[in-house]
Amino acid sequence: MKMFKRVTMGMVLAGVAIPAMATAPDSAHLAQCKSDLKRVYGEDTRLKLKSIKRSRNGNQMRIKAIVPDSGSHMTTCWVDHDGVTNMQDKDGVALVVPSFDSGDKVSQND
Repeated sequence: MKMFKRVTMGMVLAGVAIPAMATAPDSAHLAQCKSDLKRVYGEDTRLKLKSIKRSRNGNQMRIKAIVPDSGSHMTTCWVDHDGVTNMQDKDGVALVVPSFDSGDKVSQND
């Protein structure tokens, strides 16, 4: 009877721990996609996650970007296990994240 209780408790604990571990990459990948989409569409863009497809190669997320001046845009964001992000709009056109150029910024240090 003691063995049955141990096995049952082990299965319950494993059932709780495995989904918790599975959501960590999802949230990191979602944060990465949201950050890149805000750089593409602007910081005042609202983003809504519509779906996630998980695979061995990474996550594919469909995210709706709601831009105040130009309406909404459905985008697909892929993040592989190395952290590389690829994004496309609904027509399959690749979205390019603008690079950060510190040379154009104004500094207050004289």
